[in-house]
Amino acid sequence: MELKHKALLAAAIAIFFCSTLFFLKAKPSFALNDVWIDEKELGEMCIQQLVPAAKDADNSLTAAKGEKDEGAENAVSEEAAEETQETQEAQPKAEAAQPEETVTVSGDPLVIIYHTHSSESYMPYSESNYHRVDEEGTVRDVGNVLENELKKKGINVIHDKTVHDRPSYNESYSRSLATIRSLVKKYPTAVYVIDLHRDAAPSSAAEGKYLTIDGERVAKFGIVVGKANENYTELYSFAKKVSQKAESLHTGYGGPIIEKTYNYNGFISNKALLLEVGNNKNTIEEARACGKYFAEVLASVIAEEQ
Repeated sequence: MELKHKALLAAAIAIFFCSTLFFLKAKPSFALNDVWIDEKELGEMCIQQLVPAAKDADNSLTAAKGEKDEGAENAVSEEAAEETQETQEAQPKAEAAQPEETVTVSGDPLVIIYHTHSSESYMPYSESNYHRVDEEGTVRDVGNVLENELKKKGINVIHDKTVHDRPSYNESYSRSLATIRSLVKKYPTAVYVIDLHRDAAPSSAAEGKYLTIDGERVAKFGIVVGKANENYTELYSFAKKVSQKAESLHTGYGGPIIEKTYNYNGFISNKALLLEVGNNKNTIEEARACGKYFAEVLASVIAEEQ
């Protein structure tokens, strides 16, 4: 088969040269005609007519190259599409992973938040009669909200989350007194001292006490003033000021002032508050909302006094 192809190829070449000489001798001016076929084209025609396999092989190579190029283009297109899809899918995740904006507050602390009954909790955290060591769902959780919201308003806050009501609930106030004395000594500029608690709901209560502010359920608060303190008058006056400010900002939000015969460590500052946020039938979301709006109230009071 190989010898036959070589013979055919030799014959084609011979025909090519003969035909060329014939055209040149017969009509040389024909070489200038627009329809003149040059030597290269004539040679290719002769070879393809005598050796059809050569033409088929050439077409096969051309087709294969086209398929390869098309396949490569499709692969690149698919890869680019996948990369674009991955980028689009990754974008929301990247945005969701971004941390919340933190506020750096300069200046001396003005507010101290602590918790005598640190384990008091809200719905749905009802274990151990609404007392839990874990922070989430407790008054410490609400204290975090109050702290962060005050800092957003440029007020420096110290939030102490020491657990004082474990293992002994009865000694909570003696332990918290040691903590707050240490904090006041360390931060003498912090004149606003908040002992953040929650109230206990009556056994018949189906839900906690709340009001609605801008479509949001917000737990109500109350302020306890210890009549046994020598600075009782100052404590009551400050509690009244805070309650009235809350009512002026949001109707129905101003909490009651509850007087008791104990001191509750109120003597530590003339601007000390025993703040009760909601009760155990309030949800933690309602209690957190109360912390947010109470920050607005306290910031307004501080702005008037500083």
